[in-house]
Amino acid sequence: MKKPAGIMIVLLLMLVFAAAGSAQEAETYSTYEGRVLTVEILEPQPFAEEGWENQLVTVKLLSGPDKGREVQILHTLTGHPYFDLRVREGQRVILQADESGPAIDYFLADLARTRPLLVITALFILLVMLIGGRQGVKAILSLVGMGVVIVTMILPLILRGFNPIVVTVGLCSLLTGLFILFVTGPTKKTAAAIAGTVGGLLAAGLLALAVGKASFLTGLSSGEAQMLSFMDTPIDFQGLLFSGIIVGALGAILDVGISIASAMEQIKEADPETDFTTLFTRGILVGRDMIATMSNTLILAYVGSSLPLLLLFQVSSTSWKEVFNLDMVASEVVRAMAGSIGLTLAIPITALVSAFLFVHAEHKSKHLSH
Repeated sequence: MKKPAGIMIVLLLMLVFAAAGSAQEAETYSTYEGRVLTVEILEPQPFAEEGWENQLVTVKLLSGPDKGREVQILHTLTGHPYFDLRVREGQRVILQADESGPAIDYFLADLARTRPLLVITALFILLVMLIGGRQGVKAILSLVGMGVVIVTMILPLILRGFNPIVVTVGLCSLLTGLFILFVTGPTKKTAAAIAGTVGGLLAAGLLALAVGKASFLTGLSSGEAQMLSFMDTPIDFQGLLFSGIIVGALGAILDVGISIASAMEQIKEADPETDFTTLFTRGILVGRDMIATMSNTLILAYVGSSLPLLLLFQVSSTSWKEVFNLDMVASEVVRAMAGSIGLTLAIPITALVSAFLFVHAEHKSKHLSH
């Protein structure tokens, strides 16, 4: 239930951006789904570029006004793996329809990937519900709620020009509190977990803001941000970068907050007579075992997503000093470090609040009198 929280948020964000992109594209053309029946390789034409391959692809339409109709599409392969769309019999494909003329013309646009995505998402939901039971159902409902708030509130507010950091920190803190409250109920453990998570989240946001501005990060290092910059939207791209750092660290910080609070609750139940200092120290010791694994989780996730970029630098024999000075690399370093510091600070915050809430007043005064 802990790990899927961050993963599901990233998945929901990806689905939101994909849906937004599809909505913008729908203004100029329509897309339909089809299944490839045959692929016939044509003889090269005298004027064709060397290495290019022409295919005659027969597709049966599975949606749209011509559903059930078979169409033949002239498809060209250039030999470049990034631009080529290689299809085979039986594959589902996305067709782009040009409806400007008297008859609809169809072109191959992409492979249909919806089914495997739905399968793995359904598997995730099923496993969480089977293993997590009632708590798993609550977790799924909470994640769906988070996705709805992100789609209907956070993204629209950022697109309207509101400060991305204020919007993200404020709404993510509220969502975190509601999420933990819904999953664990109104308990002392819930209050401690909320305090630690929100505290770590604020620390990550403030650090990202301070170091990002000191490093002169633009927020335009990614191709998606550069595309947005050409659109007529009043977006603060530097703030958008920092808000992305906050959302990326939310799952790990949430994991730490709930784990520390739960562990300290169990320690208190096992030893009801424990004093404030002992309980706080035990909470810190539990947190120390989590620091290495959780920090590695964040940092390795960012490194893993940047492997092609790192290989490009390795092949080009660029010095590492120059590499780390690049905007795109510096942005990832700030992202990883701010998130890791946020989850690290969430440990003592959660431990302190937990010890204060769990230890009875008489035990606090008894210990302090010594």
